[in-house]
Amino acid sequence: MRVSIVIPACNAERTIAECLQASLQQTHPDCEIIVVDDGSTDRTRQIVEQFTGVAVIHQANRGPAAARNTGAARATGDVLAFTDSDCIPRPDWIERLLEDFQEGVVGVGGTYANAEPKSLLARMLHEEIQARHDRCGEYVDFLGSFNVAYKREAFEAVGGFDETFSRASAEDNDLAYRLQDAGGRLRFQPGAIVAHHHPTRLWPYLRTQASHGYWRMKLYRKHPRRARTGDQYASALDLTAPPLALMFIAALPAQAVVGPPATILALLILAAYALVRAPLAQRMVKRSGDPRIYAFAAVALLRDIARAAGMLAGMMRFWTS
Repeated sequence: MRVSIVIPACNAERTIAECLQASLQQTHPDCEIIVVDDGSTDRTRQIVEQFTGVAVIHQANRGPAAARNTGAARATGDVLAFTDSDCIPRPDWIERLLEDFQEGVVGVGGTYANAEPKSLLARMLHEEIQARHDRCGEYVDFLGSFNVAYKREAFEAVGGFDETFSRASAEDNDLAYRLQDAGGRLRFQPGAIVAHHHPTRLWPYLRTQASHGYWRMKLYRKHPRRARTGDQYASALDLTAPPLALMFIAALPAQAVVGPPATILALLILAAYALVRAPLAQRMVKRSGDPRIYAFAAVALLRDIARAAGMLAGMMRFWTS
């Protein structure tokens, strides 16, 4: 079976060579590799063009959803596999994904390894993802575009990625939801692994999380049922964490005006927030064996505040029009 590996890339000069080297070393015998240069202004284009056996398409910057669709339109494979330019697929990545394409299955996704093991922030983020993936069963209701393969026929039947998601956020949720709504089944294959360059600096990470919150509001405007139920990666309980974090921060300055009642309210909100986030932090520490991972609690609070700010902006943009 021919597999087309589609990789969107925008200003990826630091990681794209490693991604392509790994993609070219797949043990599956029939793979084509397509890189869509999404308006890069660095050396991404020159680096990609040095690789034999890699097709490259150049387009003005339109976001990764549009870039993946561009690559899929040029692809010749029966299966479309997607990864990101900051990921490093293991040699058997495609083989492991293909194992799970059984009757009725339209998409198979895998998990991450950590390409930044020396960074505590990267380790925390990686352990969170793994703790969430540990809860996934054989069949799932969400697959991430960093490590996924779709049957071409099913992908085209639902129109591919929604290009109105013009930033890297929620376009993969949206596609997975639409495929399920059309009757397709999705499987999780933990043996299909790509290493990822997780963020290593806090402030850029928080900016990205604010953007995620913003685009989530578009996602939930389009799929209102998922705003109530969440999915297997982020449950309905998880969705309460950003509002709780923002309410806690808002209650702090009120103490100077209202006094003890505002203090009590802030403590109650913080307790509710801890009930949401503490079990995940405990699973992460247990899984890693590293007590430093408890620092995730502080990172999660900052992240949820950033996400909540993005969600407020997204509600103004997508829910009032």
